[in-house]
Amino acid sequence: MKKYILLFFLLSLLPCLSTACSDDDGSSTPNLTVGKETVDFNSESGSQNVAVTTNVDIWTVKSDKNWCHPSADGKALKISVDESDERYVRKATVTVIAADQTKTITVRQLGYEAAILVDQPSFEVGVIGGEIQFDVTTNVEVAITLPEWITEKPASRAPATVTTPHRYMVKATGLDSQRHGNIEITEVLPTIDPDTEQAEPVSAFVFVTQKGLNEFAEGNGEDVKGDIKIKIVSGTASSFQPGSNIEKSFDGDYSTLYHSSWSNGASNYFPITLTYNFETVTDVDYLIYHPRNNGNNGRFKDTEIQYSADGHTFTKLIDKDFQGSATAGKVTFDQTIQAKSFRFIVKSGSGDGQGFASCAEMEFYAKNPVNFDYSTLFTDASCSELKTGITEDDIAKCEYPFFKNIAYYMIKGKYPREFRISEFKAYPNPDIQSETHKTNPYSQLDNPTGISVKAGENLIVLVGDTHGYDIGLRVQNLDAPENDGFGGVTYLLNQGINKLTISEQGLVYVMYVTKTLDDPSAAPIKIHFASGKVNGYFDSQNPEHNGRWSELLNKATNRYFDVLGKYAHLTFETSDLRTYAGSKGKELIDLYDKIVYSEQQLLGLEKYDKMFRNRMYLNVMYHSYMYATAYHTGYNRTTMNEICNPEKLKTSACWGPAHEIGHCNQTRPGVLWGGNTEVTNNIMSEYIQTTIFGQPSRIQVEDMGITYRNRYSKAWSGIIATGSPHADFQNLGKNNANDVFCKLVPFWQLELYFGKVLGRTPLQQADKGGFYPEVYEYARNKDYTGMTHGEIQLDFVYACSKISGMNLLDFFTKWGFLTPVDKELDDYGKKQLTVTQDMIDALKQKVNALGGTRPDVALEYISDNTYELYKTKPAIIKGENATHAPKTFTVGSGDNAVTYNGETITIKNWTNVVTYEVKDETGKFILICSGENAPSSVDTFTIPVRWKDGFRLSAVSVTGERIEIPMN
Repeated sequence: MKKYILLFFLLSLLPCLSTACSDDDGSSTPNLTVGKETVDFNSESGSQNVAVTTNVDIWTVKSDKNWCHPSADGKALKISVDESDERYVRKATVTVIAADQTKTITVRQLGYEAAILVDQPSFEVGVIGGEIQFDVTTNVEVAITLPEWITEKPASRAPATVTTPHRYMVKATGLDSQRHGNIEITEVLPTIDPDTEQAEPVSAFVFVTQKGLNEFAEGNGEDVKGDIKIKIVSGTASSFQPGSNIEKSFDGDYSTLYHSSWSNGASNYFPITLTYNFETVTDVDYLIYHPRNNGNNGRFKDTEIQYSADGHTFTKLIDKDFQGSATAGKVTFDQTIQAKSFRFIVKSGSGDGQGFASCAEMEFYAKNPVNFDYSTLFTDASCSELKTGITEDDIAKCEYPFFKNIAYYMIKGKYPREFRISEFKAYPNPDIQSETHKTNPYSQLDNPTGISVKAGENLIVLVGDTHGYDIGLRVQNLDAPENDGFGGVTYLLNQGINKLTISEQGLVYVMYVTKTLDDPSAAPIKIHFASGKVNGYFDSQNPEHNGRWSELLNKATNRYFDVLGKYAHLTFETSDLRTYAGSKGKELIDLYDKIVYSEQQLLGLEKYDKMFRNRMYLNVMYHSYMYATAYHTGYNRTTMNEICNPEKLKTSACWGPAHEIGHCNQTRPGVLWGGNTEVTNNIMSEYIQTTIFGQPSRIQVEDMGITYRNRYSKAWSGIIATGSPHADFQNLGKNNANDVFCKLVPFWQLELYFGKVLGRTPLQQADKGGFYPEVYEYARNKDYTGMTHGEIQLDFVYACSKISGMNLLDFFTKWGFLTPVDKELDDYGKKQLTVTQDMIDALKQKVNALGGTRPDVALEYISDNTYELYKTKPAIIKGENATHAPKTFTVGSGDNAVTYNGETITIKNWTNVVTYEVKDETGKFILICSGENAPSSVDTFTIPVRWKDGFRLSAVSVTGERIEIPMN
C-alpha cells in the first residue's frame, strides 16, 4: 500500500516561551510577518533561523511541544529541535506573538520510518510562468516526475537525507483556461530479486495550478519600486491647540490633525511657523500637504516654504498658495534638496475671523532611481499599449515580472482594459462655482475609476503625460457604521510608475482639478490601474455602457457602486441597487439627472450659461436621516427602499433628494437670510414634486387637522390673520410656532403666479428664464457685504418687485416681511433678524419708485388647488348656506395639549372660491381656511371658538372680492 505523509497540526500550550525586542519603527497599527510557515528537520538535533518582521517593540514565541525550542533575538527566530528516536514524523507548532498579532509556524521532524516532507505543497502561477521553489526533507533517495510544461532549473538537487531546495520553471501558457499538474516526489527503492515482494515506495506531491489567459491576475508588484517616504522624527509649531499638536501631522493617520490655537483674534496671530525635522540630512524631491478631510478651518493659503541642511539655518525655497483647497497639495522641487529640516511659514488659512492653520499629514519624498523603464516594452508611461514590433521573446527577456505579466496579456489580446485603463478629463474645482453662484460646492468625485482597494495593499498606478498638472487619487470608504464615510484619503500621483500603500479600503477616484473654470491646457490624462480589483461603475453618458446596467452591476465586487449621469452621481450599496433599482438603473440615474437639471434651470443657470460643471454627489451613510453639506448630500441606508426605487422616486419619494439638493442650491444670502435654511430650499422641493414630476403639492395635501386642513390655511391663519412677522408667528396649541412649511408658502406662491399662471418659468420660456431664474441671478450678482439679515429680507422684496415689474408691497406686507421684528433666531446657529419701521418705510419708497402696478388678484391666497382660477379670474358662484356644529378638539398631547371648544363649519357647492375668511364681531380674523386638501364640492374646517352672532364668514375670489356666506 502506498504511504502518504499528511501534514496537519493540533495546537496545545506548553511552557516554552521566549521574548525579543524589535528595532522596527513603531506605528499605530501593530503588524507581524514571519519568513516561513513550515520548517522541516531530519531526525538529528539541529536548528534553523526564521526572519520575523514587526513594528512591536517586544514580541514573544512559544512551542506546544517540549522537543521543539524556539528562541527570539531581535529580528531573528531560532528554532532548535532535539534528536528524534521516534518511528514517524513528529510535529510541533511555534506561535509568534506581537501585541494582538499572532503567527504560527509548523515544525516537522523525520523519524526512522521512510518519509518525504515538502515545505510548500501547492503553487499558483500566472500565465507568464515563472520559478517555483520548495524544500524537500527526506531520509530516502527520491526521483522527481514533472509535467511537460514544468522544467527543472540547473543545480537544484542536493544529497539525500537532508533538506534540499528544488527549483523549477513553469512555462508561459497560451491557453485560455487554467491548467493543473503535479510534481511527484517518489522514493527510489534498491534493485532486488524479481521473485522477492517489492515494498511500496513513499511519495509526496506538489500541486501546481497555472492561470489561463481568460482569468487575469495582476502581479503582486514586489518588483515595483515606489518613491521613498522620509521619516519625520520631530516637529515644532509656533501656535497649536492643546490636543492638536504638530505630532498629529506626522503620525500616519489622516483622520487626526494639527490645528493652530482656536483663539485667533490677536493682530499677530499670523504668521504661524511649523518645522519638521529628519534624523539626518536627506535627499528630498517633493512634499505633500494633506489638508483636513472634514471642515475647512485651517487649510493653508499663502505659505512660505524653507529648508535647512543643519536644522538651524533656513533658506527660502518657494512661496506656495495652497488656496485653502480641500485636496492635497504637492510641491515638486526643481532639483533635489538636501535637507534635515523644513519650515512652513503659514501666512493665511481658511476659517472664521482671521482663519487658522491645520494639517492632517505632511509628507516628504525622495524619488526612487531604481525602477522599470517603460520604453523597453510600452509606448508611454501609462504602459497601456505595446510598442510596435514587440514579440513574445522580447517580453520573456523582461526582468520585471509585474510588467512582463501585463505585456504578455496584451500581446495575447487578453488584457482586461475596461476600467483598468482609462482617460480622465479635468474638472474645475467645485469651490469656483460655489463662490460665484453663492451655493454649496458640488462634487469632488466626478472621476470614478471602477477600482476598489483593500487596506494595506500596494496599488500600482501607471500615469501617462500629466501635462504639468498635479493629479491624485481619493480612496473613499463609505463603510462607516453610525457615521458617514464621505471623504477619504488622497494620494498624489507622479507621471510614470506609482506604488501606493493604501491605508484604508474603499473605492478609488481620480482627482484632476483645475484652478479655473475653463482650462484648455488640461488635456485628458491616461491612467492605468495595474493592480486593485475591478468593481466597475455605470455611466449613462458613456456609449460603451448603453444597455449594460444589469451586466455591470452584477459584476460589481465591492459593497458600493458608482452610478453616474450627466448632472448627478450616486454611490449607494450594491445590494440596494440590485434590490430596489433592479433592471431600471438607467431610469434611476435619469430621474436624479432630471432633479438636478431642473433645479439648476429654476436657478437661472441654463439661461445665463452658468450650469454647474461638476455633478451633484449623493452617497449612502449610516447616521442621521438625510442632509446636505459641502461637496455632497447624504442619505441613510434606511431610505434606500424609497430613493433607490425609480417608481417611488418619481412619485412619493422625490421630496427628500430634491430638498437636500435644494439646500446645496440655496443662493446665500440673497435667498437665504436668517430663519430660512429649512424654507427656501423647499422652493426647489415643491418645484420638483409638482412641476417636474406632476405630483400633489406637499403644502396643499399634507393633512393639518380639522382646523387648518392644509399648510396654506395654517400659514394664512398664523401670519396673515394675526399680522405677525414672517419670521415669528404662532399657530394653535403650544410649541407650534414658525412652521417652516408655512414660511415656505409665500415663496412658492410667487412661482405659482409668475410661473404657472403668467408663464414666466423655464419650462415655458424659450430662453429658459423666468421670474425665479432672474431672482436668483439678481442674488448671485448683488454684493451683500455689510448687510444685516433684516436688510437682506427687505432687499428680497425689492428684487421681486423689480424683476416682476409689479408692486408687491401688499403681498409682502400681508406675509409679514414688512412687519417690524427684532428677534434672535436659532437657525443652525444664532442669527439676529431686525426689521424696523424706518427700514420698512425706506423700502416702500424704493419699491414705489420702480413704478410697478399692483397685482389685480389676491396673490396672497393663490394655492396649488386654485392657480388655474388665476388664469381666468372667474367670479364666485354661490352655493348653499353654511352650517355649523359644536366641536371640542385638542391640539398637541401631554403637557403640550390644549383643548378648544370650537365649531365645525361646512360649506357646500360654492365654486371659484380661493379661500374663506372668518371674522368676529369686531372684524378681527378668527381663521382663514380653504377647507380642503383636494378640490371638493364640500369645504369644511373647525374654528377654535363657538360661533356667535356677529361673526362673519366670507368667500374670497381670485380678484379679492369678499362675498358673505349666510350661516344656518
